[in-house]
Amino acid sequence: MDAVKPYLHNTRNFLATDVARQLAVSASLVFALLIGARGTGLLGGIAIKEAAAGAFAPDFTLLAPASGAFSIWSVIYLGLAGYTIFQWLPSQRRTLRQRAAGWLVAASLVLNASWILSAQASNVGLSLIVMILLLAVLLAAVYVLTRYPARSLVEALLADAPVGLYTGWILVAAGANAASWFMLRGTDLFGWGADVWAVISLGVVSFAGAVVAMTGRGRMSAVAALCWGLGWIAVSRLLGDPGSVPVVIAAGFGFFFVLVCGASRRFRVGHEERRAFRRGYVPEI
Repeated sequence: MDAVKPYLHNTRNFLATDVARQLAVSASLVFALLIGARGTGLLGGIAIKEAAAGAFAPDFTLLAPASGAFSIWSVIYLGLAGYTIFQWLPSQRRTLRQRAAGWLVAASLVLNASWILSAQASNVGLSLIVMILLLAVLLAAVYVLTRYPARSLVEALLADAPVGLYTGWILVAAGANAASWFMLRGTDLFGWGADVWAVISLGVVSFAGAVVAMTGRGRMSAVAALCWGLGWIAVSRLLGDPGSVPVVIAAGFGFFFVLVCGASRRFRVGHEERRAFRRGYVPEI
């Protein structure tokens, strides 16, 4: 009986830690939803596009997406709500995947809410720091989900898809946030001009998005979010003010580059799996 006590003690500790993680994800989602509603101008908050003297408005920089782009947040929040419910299932409580990814998702939600609060406080510099931290946390979550692949289609839809969508959009948002900060400071490195730096930034965002898109089986949810953001940047610069033909071309190129990278990864993995099944084994991709 004495030999069993340490085992029972460890089991209770793991259970407590797992429940704490599940509660943290749930509480973080509620917090993010409340602050998100405040960020739209509800609950007495200032709408993000009106905060910081319009630094986050669609017409402030060349990398700002048109207003319609931000409707993606409803899909992201819906997906994260599905993930939150999914991670409460008994089958998910003790999996290595959830233990590694759950805390990261919770941290991303807190950082997302913190970004909104810093933006409403008109602190663009702080908002950029928070955005960079948020992106780093989401990239870590993508790494974890890639390291521990989903075991079913349901798990892929309720865990991988929301995180991928979230990450793809934040890549676009990080570029826009950085552009707002540089614009407020009046920075023009080497005197190259806003158009050149916007094109370079879109190249960096597109390349980073392609890397994310080529993880796992091909992270098409990240592709969808990134292409959505790039598409709305192109629309904003084509039809809105300020206009920029180079940015429209760069955003369009980035759109197709990320799409091709994600689709080619998905095709290659599927092709390798079909070959493996014919040979009688499944390779590790």
